[in-house]
Amino acid sequence: MSYNLSSLPDPAIVETISFQTIFNELRADFSNRFPDFSALVESDPAIKLLEVAAYREVVLRARVNDAFKATLLAFATGTDLDNLAAFYGLTRITQETDAELKDRTINRIQGSSTAGGAAWYRYQALTADSGVRDARVTSPGAGLVQVALLSKEIENLEALGTDPNALSPAMSELAAFYGVAVTTADKDSTMAPQIQAVIEAAGPGGTATPEMLAVVDAVMQDDEVRVITDAVTTTSANVVSVNVEAEVYLYPDSSATVLTGIEAAIRAAIQSEGGLGWDLTLSWLIKNIHVDGVQRVELISPTTNQVADDGTAISIGTFTVTNLGYDR
Repeated sequence: MSYNLSSLPDPAIVETISFQTIFNELRADFSNRFPDFSALVESDPAIKLLEVAAYREVVLRARVNDAFKATLLAFATGTDLDNLAAFYGLTRITQETDAELKDRTINRIQGSSTAGGAAWYRYQALTADSGVRDARVTSPGAGLVQVALLSKEIENLEALGTDPNALSPAMSELAAFYGVAVTTADKDSTMAPQIQAVIEAAGPGGTATPEMLAVVDAVMQDDEVRVITDAVTTTSANVVSVNVEAEVYLYPDSSATVLTGIEAAIRAAIQSEGGLGWDLTLSWLIKNIHVDGVQRVELISPTTNQVADDGTAISIGTFTVTNLGYDR
């Protein structure tokens, strides 16, 4: 499982800052020190100086808040997060997002058990290859450990981009990884489709390729990773594609353009919120289709909640939203 730290409240030490409160305190302090200036008006230069001082204090206090939050895993980002993860022996891997690095760091902390718990194996799987989006560890029997992998190999390939005039080292490295032959005439733009074909041949989007399974399994079998009494098996996730069809009505003053981008937003939400063992519910779909301007949503397909077990991940197949008109 992945961990959602966004719901954590700000620590009590993080101060709520109010410009007006600080300004009022400065003005009261000024009046106490200089009682002869008690009749100041808003246009008085002294008031302007107090406003400048109050603003600079707001900036300074905000900087203190930010500096403290940068030391916490829930709030750290970028190089602050890199330094925090390094304390636990982690470095950011290729194309790893902040959320993914936080997830690995939590698993690294929780997995520091001499008995090699699920978090330990999950951390190792996520670290083994940058193409692993999610990993779920289960034990079907005594001494048996099964690690299911959800892939993001296609996304990693797409993130490289394509150069029509050259073959980049990154693309050449991917070609070697997937066993795609390279000639001197090849460019990024000619290699990318061949690599993508190899990845897609493994199965529906998110299915781990044999090449990635081999890399992760080698890590799982390492004596420094595998507990001596465990028999570890590495498998690909069972990716179930679900077609979505909905009919919507808009409010009379809404433009049909409110429906633009719904499909992309839902596919992105599946990637960020979904994963192995995540259920696609009807209420979740309706909530995400019911954007501002939509009067109601009538979901045609699916007709029931799509329940995923530990080794299953749900993806969106076809996506169709039909505008049936306007209503109140």
